[in-house]
Amino acid sequence: MDKAYDFGEILQKLRKDRGLTQAQLANKINKESSIISRYEKNLQSPTFDTVRSFAAIFNVSMDYLSGMEKSTSISTVNMTKQQVQIMKDLAEAFRTKNTSFSGKLSDEQYKLIGKIATEFSK
Repeated sequence: MDKAYDFGEILQKLRKDRGLTQAQLANKINKESSIISRYEKNLQSPTFDTVRSFAAIFNVSMDYLSGMEKSTSISTVNMTKQQVQIMKDLAEAFRTKNTSFSGKLSDEQYKLIGKIATEFSK
């Protein structure tokens, strides 16, 4: 594992990026707020179930929380098959177009945005 790995730092960054206090995050996992402080200071390690809860709350993978994955990923938990496919199509469309981005969206990207608006507003 990478020496630079710091679960507490990762957790604190995710929490602050979402605008949550330690108490708010603790409430989401049904724990006392002091536990979040201990996790962020690496004084205590969370259980597997708690890490899984953090992954769902912050919409990141458990690999990201464990420092094994260097970038965040998008969780598809609670999405329909159609929504998951739209997200995959969207990622691919933007990934291939980013190499020559001109500041304008392609027809394919506009269509995907329309699908997103339709599907996710159900």
